[in-house]
Amino acid sequence: MTIEELEAKLKNLEKLEARLRTLEDIEEINKLQRAYSYYLEHWEGQQVVELFSNGPDVSVDIGKGVYRGQAGIRQFFLLGKVPPEFLHVLMPISGIVHVDRDGKTAKGRWYGFGCYAFPSGGQVQALLASGIWENEYIKEGDKWKLKKVYFSRTFTSSYADGWVKTPMTKIPFDLRPKDEPKPDPSPFNKPYPSGTIFPYHYKNPVSGK
Repeated sequence: MTIEELEAKLKNLEKLEARLRTLEDIEEINKLQRAYSYYLEHWEGQQVVELFSNGPDVSVDIGKGVYRGQAGIRQFFLLGKVPPEFLHVLMPISGIVHVDRDGKTAKGRWYGFGCYAFPSGGQVQALLASGIWENEYIKEGDKWKLKKVYFSRTFTSSYADGWVKTPMTKIPFDLRPKDEPKPDPSPFNKPYPSGTIFPYHYKNPVSGK
């Protein structure tokens, strides 16, 4: 075997190694996103906070405004113990994840579909919800973490009314402190029936447009 043939084989092996590393990264990001959703079910705030990057430019916006930095992340998620009637099921579906060339950053788009139960005034309100995540991830050491979480709500409707009659209903989130600092306004939140398409982080995989 010639030197040229050996070099060609080595290059192929390096390409295969890079592809395998990317597939492993995507699977780790999938697990991270699913873990995030499971911790939201009963609002395990500390578990969620630990999924985020240690960097200063982290943020979260799931419809109530943009909470920035480590302090903002803790402000949003650390609400204390929630009542047993509280339920926040939001399933990540049809995920599309792209790892950047540096292997240290990535973006993902997911449908979020589920149901909520919010206790308020001695009663429990049942809601249906759907929206789209466009999230950013970062690899710190050997661990993938959340960097930016953005959820664009398509609808949050009462179970009785449905999303056609009442696409957006007020969420009785009594768990939030009334005197907490106001977050920055959400830059993009136009629910059904606006017909607005939440911008994609990727190009068409066939046409490249």
